[in-house]
Amino acid sequence: MRYFTLAAFILLFFTSVAQKKDTVIFSVVQSGNIKGFDKEWQDDDGTYNDWYQYNDRGRGDSMRTRFREDEQGFPTYIQASGVDYFKSKVNEDFLLENGMASWRNNAEDEHKAVSGKVFYSGLKTSGGHMIKALKANNNKINLLPFGSIELSIVDKHIIETGANYKTVYLTETKGMGLTPRYGWIDDKDKDFAFLSEWQSSIIKGFEKYIPELLTIQKKYETGFYHKVAETAPQKMDGAYLIKDVNIFDAVNAKLLLHKDILISDGIIRKIAAANSIHTTAKTIDGKGKTAVPGMWDMHVHFTDDLSGILHMAAGVTHVRDMGNGPSLLDRIKNIESGNIIGPTVEIMSGFIDGAGPFAAPTGVLINNVEEGKKAIRDYASKGYQQIKLYSSIKPEWVKPLADETKLHHMRLAGHIPSYMTATTAINMGYNEVTHMNMVVLNFLGDTIDTRSTGRFTIPGLRAGSIDLNSGEMKSFIQLLKEKQITVDPTLVVFEDMYTNRDKITPEKYTRIINHFPLDWQRNIRAGGGGLPITGATDGPYKKSFDAFMKITKLLYDNKIKIVAGTDGVPGFDLHRELELYVKAGIPAEKVLQLATYGSAVYTGKSNKLGSINEGKIADIVLIEGNPIENISNIRKTKSVITQGKYFDVPKLYDQISIKGY
Repeated sequence: MRYFTLAAFILLFFTSVAQKKDTVIFSVVQSGNIKGFDKEWQDDDGTYNDWYQYNDRGRGDSMRTRFREDEQGFPTYIQASGVDYFKSKVNEDFLLENGMASWRNNAEDEHKAVSGKVFYSGLKTSGGHMIKALKANNNKINLLPFGSIELSIVDKHIIETGANYKTVYLTETKGMGLTPRYGWIDDKDKDFAFLSEWQSSIIKGFEKYIPELLTIQKKYETGFYHKVAETAPQKMDGAYLIKDVNIFDAVNAKLLLHKDILISDGIIRKIAAANSIHTTAKTIDGKGKTAVPGMWDMHVHFTDDLSGILHMAAGVTHVRDMGNGPSLLDRIKNIESGNIIGPTVEIMSGFIDGAGPFAAPTGVLINNVEEGKKAIRDYASKGYQQIKLYSSIKPEWVKPLADETKLHHMRLAGHIPSYMTATTAINMGYNEVTHMNMVVLNFLGDTIDTRSTGRFTIPGLRAGSIDLNSGEMKSFIQLLKEKQITVDPTLVVFEDMYTNRDKITPEKYTRIINHFPLDWQRNIRAGGGGLPITGATDGPYKKSFDAFMKITKLLYDNKIKIVAGTDGVPGFDLHRELELYVKAGIPAEKVLQLATYGSAVYTGKSNKLGSINEGKIADIVLIEGNPIENISNIRKTKSVITQGKYFDVPKLYDQISIKGY
C-alpha cells in the first residue's frame, strides 16, 4: 500500500459536487495519462450517484455509490459496492436517522447515538459533500466515527483558458492522516482537483493544468516539511560522546558491550570501553541502548517528502530508489541542502517499460530497442547508477538493453518481462532479480503474461507446490552463484497480498498499531487490502507466502546476495522485512548485517558507511534494547545521528502525529 490507497483518499475528500441532474466528471491521471474517471449525478428524488474507477496495470478501484445528504452536505444515507485496488469485493452502508448512526462495511458493523452535525468518514468510500459541510460550519466539522477536520483557504489562482478564465482556490485540511492535505475548489465551493506527484483527480477538460496547479500546491506542502527540517534536527557542532552503549558490530555481526563512542565533525573519532574516554564533549546517554549503523532500504519509490521523515525516524538513513519521476532529483537536492528531512539516496534506478495498456505509471515508456538505448544514455548522463526494466519489455529487447547498460557501467535489475524466465533474463545480462514472485515465476514457464495481476495470483496459487530440493531449483541457485546475481525479495509486499484478511489486524502492525493516528488505526484494524480471497485461494496463498520465505532462507543458505527492500510503507515496512527474514530462519545478527554493512558493501560505500568504526562517518541509530535478542527491537528507535545532525525520534514522529517509543 502507499499508506492507504490513493483512490480512498480521493473518494474520501474530493468526491465532486454536481448541479442537479448534471453529470460532473473528473479524470484520474497518472504520469500525464488518463487512467480512470469519477462521475457524479443526481436523481430526481435528490439522491446522488457516484461512479469511480481507474486502471493501474490491471489493478485499480471501481466503486459505485448512492448517497443522500442534508441541506448542509452532511451524509444521511450511503450505499456503496464495488472492488478495491486488488479487486476484492467492497460493500459499505451508512444511515443517520433520528439521532442514531449505523454503518456496516467489510470490517465494521456498528451503531452510535449522535447529537449535532457529524460527517461520516467511510472506510472505503464516502458520501455527502465535505467542502459544503465545512463552509456551512465555520470551516470545522466533527467526523464519525471519531475526530474532526478543519479547512483553510490558502491560495487563489486564475486558470487562463483562452479568452476565458476560471478561478480556483487551494484548500488545506487538518485533522486526519499524518500531515495537512491539500485540494482545489472552484468559486462555487465545489471540488475541482486533488493533485499529487503520483496520481491526480481533476475536472475533465482541465488535465493539462495539473503541472501548473501542482507547482503552486507544492509550495505549501514543502512549507510544512521545511519547517520540520528547520526545527526537528539538531546540528551536531563540536564533539559528542555516546556513553555506555552496546554497539552492533556490523562487519562481524556481533554485539560489543558497554562502549563509548566519540564523534566530532560528523566522524567517529574513537571507540573505547565505557567511561574510559575523558572529554568535555556533550554527552548522549546510551545505557540500555544499542548503537546500530544507519539502515538501508534497497527498494523504495521516494515520491513525497513525508516518506523522508518516516524513513529517518525509523533509522533508515540510506535508500535505493527503484523508479521515479524527475522530481526525485529535486528531492535529493532538497535533502542535501537541509530543506527537507530524508535519507541519503545512494542509488537511483532509471525505470524503463514497454509502452502499452499495462505500462508502468512512471519512468520512460519505449516502443523499440533504440528508444530504450536512448533512455539508458539519458539516465547515465544524469548520474543514475542502475537501470530497472519492467514487465512490458519484450524479451528480445533485454539483451541489447543489457549490453547498453553495461556500456555505461550501470547495473541492470527489475521485473522479469512477460513470457520470459529469470534464468533467461540473467543469461542476457540481468544483475539482480526484483521481487520474490519473479524468482518463483522462473519455475512456472515462459508462457505466462505477467504484465497484470497474474504475476501475483499465479505464484500465489502455485508457489506452495514448488519442490525446493528439485534439480531445477539447484540449477537455478547455481546460476545465481556463477553470475553473482542479487535478489531483492520484498517479502513484506507479498505478506500483505497473500495473508491479509478482512477484520484481522495484519501481523506486521500488531506491535505498533497504537502508535498511529486513530484514522490509520481504523484502516489497519479493518484488515484486507490484499488479493481477493475465496475458499479456493485462502489456503494456497498462505502456503505460497510460506514458500516465499523458505526460498529466501534457501538463497541465504547458499550465500546468494540478498538486499533488504520494501516497496511499501517507508520505515515501518523495512522493520517488518527484517522481521520476516528472521521468521524465515536467518539469524537476527545476519539480518541486521545485510541491512547495514551488506548494503554498504553492495553499493561500494563500505569504506565510509555501513558499520560503526573509528574513522567512518557517524551514521548511527540508537535503539532501545537488544535487536539481536529480539529483531523487533529495531522498531524502538530513540535517536538518529546522520548527515551531521541529531534527531530525537519521538519528537520527530510527533511532527507527523505518530507516537514514538
